[in-house]
Amino acid sequence: MITGFAASIVEAWQELRVHKVRVLMSLIGVGVAVCALTLVVGFGNMMQKGLADSYEQQGGRAATYTLSLNPTESEMGESEVEKVRSALDETADRFGISHISAYGQAETTVPGPAGTVSASMYIVDPDFDVMRRLSVDHGRWFTAGDAANLSPAVVADETFLSEYGIDPTSLPATIELSGSPKKTATVIGSVPSSEFQEYGEIYVLNGQEKQFAADAYAVTEFEMWVPPEVGEELSKQVTSDLRRQLPGFDVSADRTDFASDIDETLGPVKNVLLVISILILFMGMLGLLNISLVTIQQRIREIGIRRSFGATSRRIFFSVMMESVVATTIAGAVGVLIAVLVLKAPLVSEFMFDGASTPQVPISAAIVGMLVSVGAGALAGSVPAVVATRVRIIDAIRA
Repeated sequence: MITGFAASIVEAWQELRVHKVRVLMSLIGVGVAVCALTLVVGFGNMMQKGLADSYEQQGGRAATYTLSLNPTESEMGESEVEKVRSALDETADRFGISHISAYGQAETTVPGPAGTVSASMYIVDPDFDVMRRLSVDHGRWFTAGDAANLSPAVVADETFLSEYGIDPTSLPATIELSGSPKKTATVIGSVPSSEFQEYGEIYVLNGQEKQFAADAYAVTEFEMWVPPEVGEELSKQVTSDLRRQLPGFDVSADRTDFASDIDETLGPVKNVLLVISILILFMGMLGLLNISLVTIQQRIREIGIRRSFGATSRRIFFSVMMESVVATTIAGAVGVLIAVLVLKAPLVSEFMFDGASTPQVPISAAIVGMLVSVGAGALAGSVPAVVATRVRIIDAIRA
């Protein structure tokens, strides 16, 4: 069986070489269509991955729920902070939640070598980098042990480091803090700068924010990352458990990641491009079908001779159909190769992702392109194959 299949491929290739001029023009359409289809699938998957990374940096991974814990009759003092911290630890252990982080924001200034440097300060916990896909380019992110450092740890973005005059490759580095007596902090890592930001950004550990800004409020919002399939139910259970532990607190939980917006953003565009690619593929198949039918009419005598020597209808059908399959497979491979080269082109990556980390070209796009090319060849070759099986020996001798 394998030998017969290989022989059919060799035979189909020989026939394509004989009729290469006729077949070539029709295969151009198939190759362009497969290339377009691969580009659509590849662009869509890459944009979806890039958009997902961007959304996760802004709102957290799927599914991220923000817990608001506000005392109803007092301010968030030290005793309230301890109560909240203890309640969150107990709840996380009870429900098996592995990632919870504070999330607060304040504005601060630090004295730099060339003047005051302003920065947006984010108050977080060590789990925050995983939950927000933060990539540390130099140095490291926070660990639990950094909370006990006499010199508070800081992770800063490239904009802040540039304004302060620190080379990211020289980390860790020491910066001065405002206030009296003079205190210092240690920059342990750097992260990429956010787009369109006005000031530099720094990340500090929850509980150390007042060393950077005396008027900073204690954090009242915490993010937890849970499995999406149980997120809604789990958030209700967590809310109920925290209310039990924190009487006198207003406790609420809302989903704040943007995962559900990805399909709404890219869906219509992907569908339109997919329809266009299918139409191009259909036109290419029609061209190949017409060429194949004309070629079969000119090969009636050849087919009749093969039938007279004992070739079965099944053999004839498979042989003729394989000619189209082999042809479209070659055209599809060329189209897929061109599409992959386009997707990997630096200019395209820069235009699509604006200098951000470029996702890998998805292997699924190449697989879809090749499967479509094989399927198109099978469909386009089935009609002339049926015509070839109906050729009678006497008609072939008269031809």
